[in-house]
Amino acid sequence: MAVYYDFFNIIWGQHEYHSKRDLAPLKHGTPLISSRGTNQGIYGYYNITPKFKHVISVPSTGSICKAFYQGVDCCIDDDCLVMMPKQKYSVQEMVYFTLLVRKEVHRYNYGRKVTPERLGNTAVPSAIPSWVNQKPLPSFEGIDASLVNSKTQLNVSNWKEFSYTDLFEVKKGKRVLVDEILKKNGKHNFVSAIDYNNGVFCKTNLAPNQQSNVITVNYDGNGVAEAYYQDEPFWALDSVNILYPRFTLTPFIALFLVTLIRKEKFRFNYGRKWHKERMEKSTIFLPVNNNGEPDWEFIENYMMSLQYSREIKRLSIATQ
Repeated sequence: MAVYYDFFNIIWGQHEYHSKRDLAPLKHGTPLISSRGTNQGIYGYYNITPKFKHVISVPSTGSICKAFYQGVDCCIDDDCLVMMPKQKYSVQEMVYFTLLVRKEVHRYNYGRKVTPERLGNTAVPSAIPSWVNQKPLPSFEGIDASLVNSKTQLNVSNWKEFSYTDLFEVKKGKRVLVDEILKKNGKHNFVSAIDYNNGVFCKTNLAPNQQSNVITVNYDGNGVAEAYYQDEPFWALDSVNILYPRFTLTPFIALFLVTLIRKEKFRFNYGRKWHKERMEKSTIFLPVNNNGEPDWEFIENYMMSLQYSREIKRLSIATQ
């Protein structure tokens, strides 16, 4: 066995970016990497001089050990460690080490943070497996393309309020013992009240208790009011509400609704759950047509005018 120090120099990120209050955010600029666990760890884009490239950022606080490979010029603040390779590694090899670091999360918590010494002296396989460089890298060329070139504008002044029960049948998941989940070699998604991974906690061999083409909404836990579109049958835990549409739901309409549902997050917390009965009394504002009904056609066209809509269409076709 080897240790991470055999492969990397590991240092703290840039202390000058510990406080970001004086930085003016830009639409385009140098990405500043922080301890965020999403969006590649990017805090924002700024007019700052990049320092790192082809390194691994490792949050030492916040999303501890949620490592990301940084393949573009960037800056990294001191809430992260920076793993700089001691020799030339391919992108595949850097991603391999990134995934290994993520597996170390069980060693750390808020009271025992990741440090260069702790991570650097952690055991790691002494040789990179041969299969690593045989894995093709995904191509993201054109991933941000839209399905239609015309831009559709939102005008919320003429939106109308609808009850959730007008639009959906609200169902609830089912409680199950942890030992029954059967994580290993599972075939079906197990959806619970988590705020990441589309709500999928693990794979399970339990037969799905919910159908596909529905929206799940967490009513409990840290992810209360997080909403997700589920495009395949799944098992839902009882901390999740399931919205069965009374209309024709498409992936584009679902993603539009998911965004609106998440905007209700400020209304709920662990002490005020968004349980089934409360959701059935809740309302949502939507664009309307000339008949005063939800304008699903407008919503579909609007979503298809946005970036990445072509990729959404491709993925939805692939799962059919």
